Formats: sequence, C-alpha cells, structure tokens
Amino acid sequence: MQAASIVVGLAMAGCTIFDAIFGPLPNNSNSNTDLSLGIAIVQPAEAVSATPGVATIIQWADIATIDGTVVRITAQRRNNLDEDNADPIELVGDGTTGSGRDAVADGDNDFFEWDITGVRVGSYVIIATIETPEGETLQVMSTDEDRGTTGAINVTTALPVPTFTFTAPGAADASVTTGNTFDITWTDNGATNADALVRLGLDTDSDHESGNEIILVSNQPLSENGNNGQFTFFFQDENGETVPDGDYTVFAIVDDNANDIVTAESTGLLQVNP
Repeated sequence: MQAASIVVGLAMAGCTIFDAIFGPLPNNSNSNTDLSLGIAIVQPAEAVSATPGVATIIQWADIATIDGTVVRITAQRRNNLDEDNADPIELVGDGTTGSGRDAVADGDNDFFEWDITGVRVGSYVIIATIETPEGETLQVMSTDEDRGTTGAINVTTALPVPTFTFTAPGAADASVTTGNTFDITWTDNGATNADALVRLGLDTDSDHESGNEIILVSNQPLSENGNNGQFTFFFQDENGETVPDGDYTVFAIVDDNANDIVTAESTGLLQVNP
C-alpha cells in the first residue's frame, strides 16, 4: 500500500497518518504533525514467506525535516528465542553512521525490493533506522510486541538440508602407513541437493575454524557420486603438501548456500603413521 492510500484511509477514520503510525508524542497533546523525526515499517506488518525469484517488498514511512537525514534498512536473522543467530544483512546503507537513503529527498515513504537469492533460510526481522546529520537516531523493528506487529520475513528453500555421514573411518579408528592409501567414504543426499559443496579435511581438535586444519579437498559437489562419496587419502593436502603423522578427526563442511552449513565428523580417528 502506498503512503497516499494510507493517508486517505486514516483521514476517513478520523486520525492522522502520524498518530496512527508513529503514535502520540509523549507529554504532548498536539498532533504529531509537529514531529520532526520519525520512522515506521509499513511492510511487512505480519509474517510473510519469501522464496528466491519472488519479489520481497519492504516499505516504510518516515518523517524527516533536516537535510542530510538518512534511512538505513537491515535484515537480522533471529531464532525462536529472539536471539540474533547470524550477521546482519545491510539492505539500504552499509550499517555505518551517515550511510543510507536520503530521507528528505524520498518524501515520507519509500520501499526496497529484497532479492533473497543466496540468503540462508530462517526468520528475519527488518530494522529501520533514521538518522540526522547531528547523530539523532530512531530505530524500529518489523516485529514489535507493543504495536502488535509480527512482520518477520521467513526465507524458505526447496532444497533439503544436506546430510553427511562418514562410513570410513567408521566407529573404530583406522590406520594408514606411508606408501599406502586410505579411502575416506561417506553417505549423503547429493542426489537431491545438487547445489551443495563439500570441504573435506583433517583436524587434531574439534574446532574446525582455528587455522590448524588440513584441507584435503574444497568445493567438491555433494552430488558427484549420487548418495555416496569417496576421497582417496594419499598423504597430501589439496596443495600437494605432505600431511604430518598423527591422529586426526576427519571432518566435512557441507554448504548449499541456502540451508545452514552442515558440519560432520568421523567417529573413529584416522591414524596417519610413518
């Protein structure tokens, strides 16, 4: 709905757009037409689903009377406990002071079409921030219990969540000695998730992002061998460097750029011996 339509509807109801969207000013009996800075999210006002290829509209109304005032729009993924569980996505502006869309030049309403291609599944709250050049800011969210809005954008995908289970090493440790090879094997759902890529590696601890990992192969399609995968270990990493002797957990990181990243570990260790 455009701002003009909102104004007509509110006028017929006997109130102003400012009173209905922004609420009455604290300790002030006058109309909100005296408000010099304000912002409210018009869409989404209730939970909506979003899929790639379908336009996802974000619309807001603002009041700005000072030149240089800007509006920033951010999408923040949150879990069922209303906790942030991903980095924010800056849609309008880059998240820094002074960045965003000129609120004065754009009038009192604006919209943004969000292309969710490559955005991971989950529930996203839209955050709108309006800021004057002097640093005065107001911020609102599309989910607001006080105003009764539940405007989360639920990003979905047709891709199934990647699955990955090591079969060798299996439940027991496996050993390989210099001059021999070992077939690391697994089962997966690559036949139904052709977009997923696998990063396969060895690690001496459970933190696979600490920097001491040995990467054997990167960006291998999960669907390369249907629902079964294999990598022949021959004592070299993906760069041709020799893998040191030691006991390693074999791990895989699977990413289809839509669902959450899946991390899998072998139960048994791969014992690399001289």
